[in-house]
Amino acid sequence: LDTTFPFIEDLLKKHGEFFPLASAIEATESIIQVGAYDGDERPLSEKVIADLKVGLKESAKKGNYKAIAIFYDVRVFDPNTNKKTDAVTVIVENRSIAYKLFFPYTLTKDSVLTFGESWRSDIDKEIFIN
Repeated sequence: LDTTFPFIEDLLKKHGEFFPLASAIEATESIIQVGAYDGDERPLSEKVIADLKVGLKESAKKGNYKAIAIFYDVRVFDPNTNKKTDAVTVIVENRSIAYKLFFPYTLTKDSVLTFGESWRSDIDKEIFIN
């Protein structure tokens, strides 16, 4: 998260949005960025996320990754404020656990980005499964 989140913040400030992307911790402990591209210049986020999951799952099955994180932009209900909000969502998964982190944010017309109180939701594993 620490290596990719600043890049996400920069994309939000510059463009107001970002396409889904992923990071992975390799077996060697190196952190890499992972993307998906099928030739479509304006793909649906759901398609990009699905493509990322396929690629990450294949590499994880080969033992190449110890952990992954998929980052994407959503509009979601914030349980802290009881209101709909924009949020950076991060799927985090390794061989032991899987969860989503939600980082609600506001972005002004002057590109001032402010994050609210985050929350976590446990999910079923999709990448590190046998």
